[in-house]
Amino acid sequence: MSKGFLTLAVGVLEENIRHSYALALSIKASDPAAEICVVVDDGDTDNIPSRYLHAFDYISELPFGNTAHSDGFYAANLWQIYHASPFDQTIYLDSDMLFLNVQVSLLWDRFAGNYMSIPAVARTFRNVPTNKNSSLFEFENAYHLPSLFNSMIYFDSTREETAQWFKLADPIFQNWRNTYNAMFKDKKPDSFRKNLLCNIVTFLMDEENEIKIHVPFMYDFHTHSQHMWSNDVPYNWTDMLNTWYTKQHQLIVENSSITHGIIHYRDKKFLTEEIINAIRHLARSKEKRKTAA
Repeated sequence: MSKGFLTLAVGVLEENIRHSYALALSIKASDPAAEICVVVDDGDTDNIPSRYLHAFDYISELPFGNTAHSDGFYAANLWQIYHASPFDQTIYLDSDMLFLNVQVSLLWDRFAGNYMSIPAVARTFRNVPTNKNSSLFEFENAYHLPSLFNSMIYFDSTREETAQWFKLADPIFQNWRNTYNAMFKDKKPDSFRKNLLCNIVTFLMDEENEIKIHVPFMYDFHTHSQHMWSNDVPYNWTDMLNTWYTKQHQLIVENSSITHGIIHYRDKKFLTEEIINAIRHLARSKEKRKTAA
């Protein structure tokens, strides 16, 4: 069975493809044999800057067009990844993520035999479990919904259960305002929330126990989930915390070091050209070693 990674670069192409490119490089730096697909808007394939193309093995376009074009919440197209993936087994990743020294084969082994898997736990930059009572899961906690981290979704497209999950996701994502009205009788979100909508799909499928999984090297830098001493923190965590990307390809945030893991950094300001250049250099050196072997 074919397997590979997939991410979305829908919407503002120049910005989103840059983050998808860094993600793809980081995966190939961990595993040069990994195959990666990026999904773009209908008609955008030829608009991808040529300097990014070498990182992707496949480029797919949204098979049903950009269904979020009118309101700009481009993650509302997530339901289409099932149809866009060229792989039998796919690991979907949000574009604002990076792999750091990950043993990719162990990640695939963790998902083996499952039709879908979504992490139930993530770690802070201090390497402790995130605060799941934060605003990230505000509505999940209020309405007793699953609280899974849908920035990474493994799915096996050959399984009927997977098809059912994405079939249900289609109307829920395309009609997310109606979904909120049906699900929430008291307080409601005031805007589109991809993570919440995924958790609603899993809830309605009644499949949380089958889908949730523990990935011990998953990190999420959601600002209000870091057990900060105060909730009065800036939207962009890089405005408050110092970071270094070392020559050993480790990430240091303040005085905490992450030597390996899958990082959902969220803050677009984090991804500097210096970090991209370092990851690109590592990916190329790994590819040369693979070719020489």
